[in-house]
Amino acid sequence: MKGRFLAASALFLASLTSGCAFSSFQTAHTQAPATVSGTPGLAQVFNRIDDKNGRSALTNIGAQLGGRVGLAKQVDAGLALYLFPGIKADVKVNLLERNQRLALAPRLGGGIGGQRRVRMLEAGGIASYRFGDRFEPYFGLTFANHWIEAKPPDEPLPANVVGRSGTGDGLLQLNVGVELRLSEHVALLGEYGHWFPLNNDPGDFYGFIPTNVAGLALRFGRVRP
Repeated sequence: MKGRFLAASALFLASLTSGCAFSSFQTAHTQAPATVSGTPGLAQVFNRIDDKNGRSALTNIGAQLGGRVGLAKQVDAGLALYLFPGIKADVKVNLLERNQRLALAPRLGGGIGGQRRVRMLEAGGIASYRFGDRFEPYFGLTFANHWIEAKPPDEPLPANVVGRSGTGDGLLQLNVGVELRLSEHVALLGEYGHWFPLNNDPGDFYGFIPTNVAGLALRFGRVRP
């Protein structure tokens, strides 16, 4: 049963890498009101079952596409592809004045995945600090809970298999990154993330494992107030 569980987990993680939205690619400063920006990027996933399932650096790379729009002076919203052809949205509020170098922003979001009928809700926050006019490191922490369509293995299941609990599969996601402004309308973002699995619903036949994510993206549009 453990082997089937790891295999299912590997296939699920593999499917996530096509239109993934793994990386946050955003600082705590919000998009200026009535402006937009787009963020195409790439993310690579690393975990302990890669080698066991014949996965490599190339097969673990997934494209990511998202964008943000400024809703108010200190509020913006984002939209991104999620488990293609699904979609994900989030809203962020900067608690400090937008012209300050320090920004602190709680955020809420959710998504619906096009693969395995994944539903996701997330809540967390981001802190960032602008050094000069071009360099802004950021730190984010988010709890994301996933409700994944159950798909049992083809083999007969043991009689002691536990049914669905309904709690979903939860991850504490750490993101550390930096935004480097290259021009008035272009910025480069680099980010590292780590997943800490928390709750697990054994009845959906999937399970997250500790995972590292490295991402790189460009942001186009209004990248500064």
